Amino acid sequence: MNRFCASTWIVFCLMALAFLAGCSSDDETTPPPQDKTPPSITGHFPELDATDVSRIGPFWIAFNEAMNETTVEAGLALSPQFSCNLFWREDTLFITPTILLGGGASYTITIDATCEDLGGNELGTDYPISFTTTSTNDYVAPEVVGTAPADGALNVNGLAMIEITFNEPMNPSNAESAVQAVPPLHDVWFEWEALTMKVHHVPFPPDSLITITIGTEATDLTGNPLAAPYVFSFRTMIDDAAPYLMSALPMNGANSVSTSLSQIVFNFSEPMDMGSFDFPAEYIDARVSQLVRTEPEFSEDYSRITVTLSKTLLPGCTYWVNFWNATDGAGNVIVPNPTPYEFTTAGSQTLYPIINDAAWYYLRGWGSEATRLIGNYNLQGGTFDEVRLDEHSYIEEKVHLRKTSSVIQHLGRSEYDEDGVFEFSMMWNDPIPYIKLPIESYLGQSWTFATTGTINDSTSIVLSGHIELDAARVDLVSEELRGTFKGCCVHHMYADFTISVNGNPVDSGDVHQIMWLAPGVGPVQIVNSDSGGSDTLRVVDWNL
Repeated sequence: MNRFCASTWIVFCLMALAFLAGCSSDDETTPPPQDKTPPSITGHFPELDATDVSRIGPFWIAFNEAMNETTVEAGLALSPQFSCNLFWREDTLFITPTILLGGGASYTITIDATCEDLGGNELGTDYPISFTTTSTNDYVAPEVVGTAPADGALNVNGLAMIEITFNEPMNPSNAESAVQAVPPLHDVWFEWEALTMKVHHVPFPPDSLITITIGTEATDLTGNPLAAPYVFSFRTMIDDAAPYLMSALPMNGANSVSTSLSQIVFNFSEPMDMGSFDFPAEYIDARVSQLVRTEPEFSEDYSRITVTLSKTLLPGCTYWVNFWNATDGAGNVIVPNPTPYEFTTAGSQTLYPIINDAAWYYLRGWGSEATRLIGNYNLQGGTFDEVRLDEHSYIEEKVHLRKTSSVIQHLGRSEYDEDGVFEFSMMWNDPIPYIKLPIESYLGQSWTFATTGTINDSTSIVLSGHIELDAARVDLVSEELRGTFKGCCVHHMYADFTISVNGNPVDSGDVHQIMWLAPGVGPVQIVNSDSGGSDTLRVVDWNL
C-alpha cells in the first residue's frame, strides 16, 4: 500500500463505476451463480510437523481461490508470537519474520476458521501449521540479487520507486539505514515485500545520473552484514511535457452520483509528485476534506490516486477540487493550472438538514468543543429540538423549533446550568419565523418579529427584532477542515430584549446571531454577539 506523505486534500476516479452506470439493456440477463463453496488451503511452507526449518522464513500459505485478505490477516495467529511482514502474491500469503526465530524451537502458524473468500464463504475449520526450527547457526553473508531500476538503466522516471531484493530476510531497520543516494534521497519511506525493500522518495532531478549504495550496515536477521557495499546507477529521463488529468470517475461534471460512493480515484497522464498535492484550503471542498480520514493511496507508478471515503456523501451537493500547482516527477505543472474537477450527488440538497440524531461538532473561539444535535423530531407535527452540548457533553440549552413547508419557527428554549441540570423553559406566545423556506427564495430579504415569553410566574421577557438573509452567497474558508464551503447562505437575526420581574424591567440588551449555512451541511459557522461579547462556533465534523 502506498501512502501520501503530505497533508491530504482529495482526489478521484472510478472508471468501472462509470462504465457500469452507462450500460443498460432491455434484455433479461441471468446473474452468475453465487459462490457458496468454502475456500481451502492447497499448500504451505513449512509442511505440517516439519523439522529443521529455516529460522528466517519466509513462510507461505496458498489458497485455492482469491481471499478476503483482511479476514485472513485478522485470522492469522502466530504461537509463540513473532514480528513479521505480510504480503500477498495472487492467492498466496507470505509471512516474513523481521526477527530471528529461536533455534530448535516449536512454532505454530494458524489460519482461523472464520477467514473468508471474496464470496463471504468461511474456511470452516482452523488450520494449524506446526513446525520446529533448525538449531544450526547462520554465518553466511547476505547478498543483493536484484535491483529496479537495473544498473545502467536509462530514461528512468524521476519518481520511480527503488527496489532492492536480497537473497534472504534482512533486519529492516539496518537495511533501510544502509541506503544512500547521490544526489540524496528526500522524504523517504520504506515498505517490504518478502525479500524486497521498496524505497519511496520525492522525485530525482531529470536527466541526472543517480547512484544508489547499500552499505555494509545492512544485515540479515542473524546479524551477518553484506560482504561489501552494493552500488548501482541509472539515469533519469528528460521530461518537459506538462501532465494532465487523463480520466476521472465520477466523470468531471457528472450528475446523480450515488451518495454511497466509497472510493474516488484520479488517473493522470504520467507519474505525479505526491508532495505537490498539498493544496491551500481555497482549492478544496471542505466537505471533501471531512470525508477523508486516511491518506490517499498512490499506485506504484504514482499516476493513479485512490481516496477512501469515510462517510456517506450528502445528497444534491456538488463536490469539487481544483488541482493547483500539482506537478509531475520532473516538476512540470499540470495543465490547465488549476485543473477544476467536480461532480454532483443524487437527491435533494438542503441548507438546514433536520434528521433525528444529526450532529454537528464545533470548536469555540477560545478552543473548547461544542456539539449541536437534532432530537425529538416529530415528522407529523414538524417539531424538533436543537440540543446544544458543551465540551463535557452537558446540555447547555434546547432550542424548540417547528418546521412547516414554508418556514422554520423558533418556539422557545430551555436553559441548563454548567452541569447540565435543567433550570427553566420558556415558550414564545407568538413563534418567531426563524428561517423561511426554501431559503434560496429569500436571499436579500428581511422580516420582522415581536413576541413575549414567560420564564416563571414572576419573570417574563419581551423580544423584538428582524431577520435578514444576505443577497449574495459567500465562500467560507475553514482552516480546521483545510477546505472551503462554497455558496454559503448567510442568515442574520437581530433582536432586542427586556426581562421583567413582577412587571418591572430588570435587564435589557441586544443580540445579533450570524449563521453560515453550507449546501448539504447546514450551519458550519455561528457567531452569537450580544452586549457582553461574542461566541464563535466553527464546524470541524458532522454526522448526518
